[in-house]
Amino acid sequence: MSTYAGMPFIPVAWQNYRRKSTEGVSVAMLYLWYAGNMLYGAYAVADGLYFGLIIQPQVFALFTLVNILQVYWYSYKWRPATVAGSCALLCVSYSGLHVGVWKADERAIRQHQDGLATFLGVLPAVFIAAGFFPEFYVCVKHQSVEMSNFFLMLDILGGVFSTISLAFDHTFDYVASTTYLVVVLLDVVLALMKLFFYIKGTQSAHRGDYHSTQANSAASPAKSPKISRSDDQAGLVSAVCLSPVVIN
Repeated sequence: MSTYAGMPFIPVAWQNYRRKSTEGVSVAMLYLWYAGNMLYGAYAVADGLYFGLIIQPQVFALFTLVNILQVYWYSYKWRPATVAGSCALLCVSYSGLHVGVWKADERAIRQHQDGLATFLGVLPAVFIAAGFFPEFYVCVKHQSVEMSNFFLMLDILGGVFSTISLAFDHTFDYVASTTYLVVVLLDVVLALMKLFFYIKGTQSAHRGDYHSTQANSAASPAKSPKISRSDDQAGLVSAVCLSPVVIN
């Protein structure tokens, strides 16, 4: 059940693909969440959390990466080769840092360095929480929350289920729970912002669709108005009546 908490970015990726736009999604948020999930994944392995909680941050990071690449493709208009190179670089960086942080976590836990272990466990929550604030800025700037209701629902429920699942592990990991509780709290803030903008009348969940429609309308050639048969006959009568005046 907790593994499904890594799925919220699937509807965001689908929405971006349909709109051919990543408008309203902060790339700073995506990078911070990508790093936060890398850190949490390393902590989950080192702390021996159960398999679902180890896989979950990897799945979340994968779809966060997809969203980052969509920003490069749709917003920055990068070439396919450049996007592919960026993908390879981000994957290599993720793997190297993941292994390094995992070994550091594991050593701190094994040597009973509780302060360091707690710090490395809370660090993912700090990165993920920090990632929300660029998105808050974008939402306030546009007076609209572009995150879909489905995304918010999945993310909130995923955080709740993951926190509950920690209770069924060997011992409840309070350090690991901070990451999930921070996500739930800040997702609720986003949901309340969306409700506020909806009541205010500025919430636009389909701004990208509107812009694409406008662009298609501007790109399509203007059609010449059709002249009906009656209009044609009226024009002919007018020409015949006015011709003596023109000749004189």
